[in-house]
Amino acid sequence: MAQAAGKLSLSEKISYGFGDLASNFVWGMTTSYLLYFYTNVYGLAATAIGTLFLITRILDAVIDPVIGVMIDKTSSRFGKARPFILFLTIPFAIFSVLTFITPDWSEGGKLIYAYLTYLILGILYSGVNLPYGALMPMMTKDPEEKNQLSSFRIMGMAIGAIAVSALTNPLVKWIGGGNDRLGFPVTMGIFTVVAVVMFYVVFLKCKERFSESAEKTKEFNTLTSAKHMFGNQPWVMIALNSLFMFLRIGVVFGVLVYFVQYVLGQPEMIPLYLTLANVANFAGGALAPFVLRKLGKRNGSILALTGAVLLYGLLFFLESSPPFLYLVIFFIANIGIGINSPANFSMLADTVDYHEWKFGHRSEGMLYSAYSFATKFGIAVGGSVVAYALGFAGYDPDAVTPQATDMIRVLFYLGPILLTILQIGCLVLYKLDKEHKQIVQDLDLRTSSVKA
Repeated sequence: MAQAAGKLSLSEKISYGFGDLASNFVWGMTTSYLLYFYTNVYGLAATAIGTLFLITRILDAVIDPVIGVMIDKTSSRFGKARPFILFLTIPFAIFSVLTFITPDWSEGGKLIYAYLTYLILGILYSGVNLPYGALMPMMTKDPEEKNQLSSFRIMGMAIGAIAVSALTNPLVKWIGGGNDRLGFPVTMGIFTVVAVVMFYVVFLKCKERFSESAEKTKEFNTLTSAKHMFGNQPWVMIALNSLFMFLRIGVVFGVLVYFVQYVLGQPEMIPLYLTLANVANFAGGALAPFVLRKLGKRNGSILALTGAVLLYGLLFFLESSPPFLYLVIFFIANIGIGINSPANFSMLADTVDYHEWKFGHRSEGMLYSAYSFATKFGIAVGGSVVAYALGFAGYDPDAVTPQATDMIRVLFYLGPILLTILQIGCLVLYKLDKEHKQIVQDLDLRTSSVKA
C-alpha cells in the first residue's frame, strides 16, 4: 500500500522545499517590509496603504479560483501544475522588482503605480505558488511522505524568510549607501535571481504521479466541483484554519518592525527579531514530523498552538524583563506556531484524497485555489488592520505618539492570541486524521479494480 501511495526520494523532497524557499525570497520581503517601505521610503499615508492592501489582495484572491480551474483543466506533456511554474516564474520575478521601484511622481501617481505593481505581483504569485501547492497531492498519497514534504516546505519557507530577515537591511544600506530607494529594488533583484533558479529546480525534479487522466480532465465541471468543495467538511475546516493563520501572519509581521522599534525601543534589534521568528518557524518545521508522527497532525497542532497562546500571553508581562529572556520566550512561542504550519499543508493534501474518495474526482486546483483565497484574504485583512490601526492612532514616523505606541502593543499581543485560539477551534472540528489511512486504502482498491 505504501508503495502504491508513492514513496519519494530525499532529493525530490528537498527540491520540493525549494519552492517555498524561492517564494519567501520574494514574498517574505513583501510581507515583512512592504508596509514599512510604502510608509517610510515611498512616502505614502498609512491609511492609503491599508486600503491598497485590502483592495489589491481581495482582487488578487478572487483570481485564485480562476487559476485553480485552469490547473484542473490543464493536460500537457509537463503535467497539470508544472507548466505554470515553468512559464510564470520569470514574469513573477520581474514584477517583484517593479513593486519596490519608486517613480518620482505625484501622490496620486505613486498610489496608482503601487496599486498596479502590487496587484500584478499578487496574481503572478498565485500563478506560480498555487500550482506549487497543488503539486503535493499529485506527487504522493502516502500520509508520512506528505508530512515530510510539508516539513521540507516549511523549512524552505523559513530559510527564505530567515535570509530575507537577516540580509535585507544590511543589503539595502550597503547597496543604497543611505538611499533606500535604490537599495530596496536592487536587493529584491538579487533575491529574485535566487528564486528563479529554485523554482526551476522544483519544475525539473518534482514529478506528478497521481494527477487525473486527460479524459477526466475534460470531464471537469467548475460548478459541480465548487459545490462539492463546500461539501468537503475537512477542507472547510483547514481553509478556515489557514485564514486565521495568515491573518495572524499579516498582523504579526506587519506590526513587528514597529513593535521592536517603538515599544521595545530597540530598533537595532529589528533584523534579529525578524530572523528569530523565521528561525523558530524553521525549527518548528524540522520538529513537526516527529511531533505529528507521535500525536497526529490534528492533536499535535492543537497542543503546539495552545502552548504558543500561553507564551504570547506571558510576553505581555515581560516587556521590562532582560531582553534575552523576552527573545527566548518569543522564539519558543513561534516554534509552536511553526509546528502547525507543515501539519496544515499536509492536512490540506489529505482533503484532496478525501474529495476523490467522496466525490470521485481530485480537483487539486480548485481546492488549493480556494485555500489560497483564504490565505490571501487573511494576509490582506491582517496587513490592512495594522495599517488602518496605525492611521487611526495617528501614526507619524517623524513623531510617534503614546497613542500610536499603545495601538502597536495591542496589535502585537491581542492579535496573535485571538487568531490562534480561532485556529484551535477549527482544528477541534477537523475529523479526518483517523479516517485518512482507510480512505487511501479504499482509493488504492478502486484503482486496482479499474485496472483489473
